[in-house]
Amino acid sequence: MRQVAPVVVSGGEVPRALRPHFDLKAKSLIPWRGKTLLEYAVDALLESLCAARPIAVVGPEETRAPLEAYGEDVRWLCCGETLMDNANIGLSFHGAGSTLLIVSPDLPLVTGEAIDRFVAAVPPEVEMAAPVITREQFLRRFPGAPNKFLPTSDGEVTMGSAFFITGRALKINTPLGQDAYRARKYPWRLAYMAGWKITWQLVTRRLNVKDLEGRLSRLCDAQVRAIYVDAPEVAYDIDRPENLEYLERQGE
Repeated sequence: MRQVAPVVVSGGEVPRALRPHFDLKAKSLIPWRGKTLLEYAVDALLESLCAARPIAVVGPEETRAPLEAYGEDVRWLCCGETLMDNANIGLSFHGAGSTLLIVSPDLPLVTGEAIDRFVAAVPPEVEMAAPVITREQFLRRFPGAPNKFLPTSDGEVTMGSAFFITGRALKINTPLGQDAYRARKYPWRLAYMAGWKITWQLVTRRLNVKDLEGRLSRLCDAQVRAIYVDAPEVAYDIDRPENLEYLERQGE
C-alpha cells in the first residue's frame, strides 16, 4: 500500500462553544472516554497500513505529555503560529521529498481503515487531495448526527478532516496557504481567491466540484482532487457539545 508521512496538527484552540465545558489551551486535549482526542488520532494512524513511522505531532507544549507512552513511534514537534507553519514543520521532520497526510486531532471515531480507504483512493498523479463524504454516507454511519453539509450539483457533501499533499505542492503553495489562512474571516477575500465563477456557484448552492478542482489545480500549479470515499469516520469532528452528546447517546 502507498505510504504517507503522517502529521497530526494539534495546536488548534478549543472552539468557543466548548470553552464553558473545557478549560484547556488545545482542542486536542479534550478528554473522552479515558483518552484525549489527540490520542484517538494517533492510535488510528498507528493502526493504518499506509502511515509511516514515526508519526509527527505538531502542537504546543501541553500536548507533549499524552504522547510519552508511545515511545519512538510518535515524535512531538513544537508548533508555529499557523496551520501552514505546522504543515511545514511536519514536512521538515519527514523530509522535503515526503508526501504528507495531515490529520486533525479532533476525530474520536477515526480508524486506521478509514484513513487507508482515503489514501488508497488518491490517484498517483494527484498532489493535493481531501476526502469528501456524501450526506447519505455520513448519516448511514451516524444517523441523526449534527453536521453541516455543502450543497453541490451532485448532492450534499461534507469534508473529512484529513489532507493529502506532496512536499513539492506544499512548498510552492505555502504563501498562497498563508494568504488563505489570513483571509479565512473575510469572505470577499476568499471569493476573490476562488474566482467569481466558484463564488457564484456557492451563492446559488450549485457548486460544481469538477470546476472547483480545475480552479484550485490552476491556482496551486498542482493536481488537486476531491476524493469521494465512504469513510465518514474522518468527518466526525468535535466542534460543539452536541457532537460529544450524540456519541454518548449512541453508545459510540
